[in-house]
Amino acid sequence: MLGRSVDTGEYGRLEFFPVDKPVRVTFRTDELEALCPAVEGIQPDIYRAEISYTALTHAIESKSLKLWLVGFRDRRIFAEALVVELHDTIAAHAPALGDVSVQLTQNARGGITTVVQHPPPD
Repeated sequence: MLGRSVDTGEYGRLEFFPVDKPVRVTFRTDELEALCPAVEGIQPDIYRAEISYTALTHAIESKSLKLWLVGFRDRRIFAEALVVELHDTIAAHAPALGDVSVQLTQNARGGITTVVQHPPPD
């Protein structure tokens, strides 16, 4: 997807490229949105997401990651389910990559900031 126009029908597909040696990769974004499943209408939950993994043989192409994350903006999903889905989708690409961790920090609502992480820390 990098370096070319992407049709919206391609959103939601992660792309990878080979790496010569294992490297630790961390993506951070303040642009992840989903819809609150507990409120009627359009009330977005806005997250700071941190996605980390070890690229063992392949790395995630960042443009494809961004377009995949955009697909959640119209989904009604709790943070606790979203963090697991993000983790499990990325972790499913083992053995090309491993040691996946995802943390979401939801923008404060009612004076409370929610942070969810998968897998949970030891």
